[in-house]
Amino acid sequence: MGGGKAPEGSREAVAEVGAPGRCRVLVQPGPEALARFAAATASLVIRQALASRGAALVGLPGGETPRRFLELLAEQPDVDWGRVVVLPADERAVPPSDPRSNEGMIRSCLLERIAGTAPRLLSWEAGSGLGAAELCANFQRQFLSVDPAGTPVMDLCVLGMGQDGHTASLFPGRAYDQRSLALASTSPTGEPRLSLGPAALRAAGRLALLLAGAEKSETLVRVVEGPYDPVSLPAQLAARRPQGGEVWCDAAAAARLAGG
Repeated sequence: MGGGKAPEGSREAVAEVGAPGRCRVLVQPGPEALARFAAATASLVIRQALASRGAALVGLPGGETPRRFLELLAEQPDVDWGRVVVLPADERAVPPSDPRSNEGMIRSCLLERIAGTAPRLLSWEAGSGLGAAELCANFQRQFLSVDPAGTPVMDLCVLGMGQDGHTASLFPGRAYDQRSLALASTSPTGEPRLSLGPAALRAAGRLALLLAGAEKSETLVRVVEGPYDPVSLPAQLAARRPQGGEVWCDAAAAARLAGG
């Protein structure tokens, strides 16, 4: 994870003995402060990647909580967006014009708000009519092509977390292939989804769950402090990676954590 002094309100939660990973919980007072913190932190990671290797690869979330984060990220100063590649962490089987499309939200909230050259976007092409396996294969080829060495290391990946403990489109009750960079999934309602897989999440240099609201506080306790069971709580794949993960949340979401 990135260095530097932790912001006020941060704390570390250590996974129980025998479970991998260490989760750093960074708490902000409310949703607006959280969005501003997330945007400033993400832009810092991007600038550091540009300075060190001349490019940056960033995974971004969909959903309502990340919307304000993306809008504020577009306003961050001194980011050479022309050298940045962004990708949706997951997608529904709809075209970008559909209001439910994560790609569409990233376009409208981030890319279209940037003054000057926008980042390159890796698209799932979910509205093309291709089958899920082919869409995942195409996306993986784009993903791999970013790094000449063939290793898709994201400098940063920001994910949401559902009240059921899902993240990206990795849902509870399923044992996902740990070697997958990209995979097809379905929501609990049966909606087809496309998602980054566990291998892609492990490959991120810095990975954070972004969440807000008291309705997620009980789930967050289980994700951060409970037994390690990523089949029941896929968000643990992000928060408690062997190399560590982060949670960026507001005070309401963190209220039930130890020391909260």
